[in-house]
Amino acid sequence: MDEQAPARDAAGPLGDDARAVLDAARASAGAYVGGFHALRRLFAAEVGLARDALVAALVWLLVATVLLGTAYLLLTALLVSGLRAAGAPWPLAIAIPLVVSVGVALFGVLRAKAMLRHADFEGTRRQLKLGFGAADAAPPADTAPREAAP
Repeated sequence: MDEQAPARDAAGPLGDDARAVLDAARASAGAYVGGFHALRRLFAAEVGLARDALVAALVWLLVATVLLGTAYLLLTALLVSGLRAAGAPWPLAIAIPLVVSVGVALFGVLRAKAMLRHADFEGTRRQLKLGFGAADAAPPADTAPREAAP
């Protein structure tokens, strides 16, 4: 019954082992801090992209408001006057410019929405879903390139 007892001489001095555990804990904490710093840089980049998209959308909105707003009054008055001169009743003469203005407003909304699509922070949300330790992980299935159907 000569079973080998664990060798007590294989372990180093207690101070060295404690330092090794402390170094491993520091390395692990450093990795998490590095992940937080990378996420912060990603968030800052997406804030910059969103800011640029917001500025571009506001510029388009301002241009559309100034140009269409000033011209709209004159065009509406001209159109209503022309329709009335052609014999159209007042409700029809007012309804036609109303339909045109709804179309212009819809175009403006769609254009602003296209400009603001970059302000959704998709990269930051995707990284939060993956977690900090998944730097080498494949992208989620919803962002993977799709193959064409044969």
